[in-house]
Amino acid sequence: MPTSQPTPEQNASKPVIGVLLIHGFNGSQHDLAETEMILQRHGMITHNMVLPGHGTHVRDMLAIGWKDWAAAVRAELHALKQRCDVTFIVGHSLGGSLALHMAAYEKVDGIVAICAPIRMYPITRFLVWAGKFFTPFAPSFGEDIHDRAARHRHTRGVYYWMPMRSVESMLLYLPTLRAELPRITAPALIMTSVFDHVVPARDGREIYRLIGSKEKHLVTFYRSYHVIMKDHDREEMFAKTTAFILHHAQQASAHRQTS
Repeated sequence: MPTSQPTPEQNASKPVIGVLLIHGFNGSQHDLAETEMILQRHGMITHNMVLPGHGTHVRDMLAIGWKDWAAAVRAELHALKQRCDVTFIVGHSLGGSLALHMAAYEKVDGIVAICAPIRMYPITRFLVWAGKFFTPFAPSFGEDIHDRAARHRHTRGVYYWMPMRSVESMLLYLPTLRAELPRITAPALIMTSVFDHVVPARDGREIYRLIGSKEKHLVTFYRSYHVIMKDHDREEMFAKTTAFILHHAQQASAHRQTS
């Protein structure tokens, strides 16, 4: 999806706001497309990136893991900083974990982490560890969406298989990610869902407890599953994300990078 350009409303008194959007594991640009559209309406420059191994064929992810995803996110963040005065990261699931990781080492003006894992369910960790010895792939059962109509609308483009080694690489990094959370100082908006079947809500609560940010907010949803931005609470998620970015963009100091 093409990046947006500043709208006529932006002028010298307003910072140019950049937002990097990062989808989750087995996801695509489509996951955060509506979020991106709403942010663009508020004059923000957005980049809805594709993580390595995604957007092609699931076989292409076999040799891809956390280091590849983190390197790609860092490169896209640096590129966005060259165009913008202030920068934010919005990430869902794996994308949320990558957003947290970036904020521990890179200057950003705020992060929105949606259903980001830092532990996962114990049964998930066991199944991935055991399954990798028997098969390179495990079946993916579609998107975890409560809204039945939305679930049917958003089936296209979802990988039907998951590469076990790639999932394992994420799980192996999570202890390090937990240790990185106190390093984060950027304002943080953490979103979690009580009925998430992929990432337990307690992961979001633990992120909120461990993160070093002085300004941090925890929002808990009760009508949606894992993919909040496509589910019953999506409008509230859009509104809170937009308000968070606009508020902190006005308070941040400009730091546009030059190439």
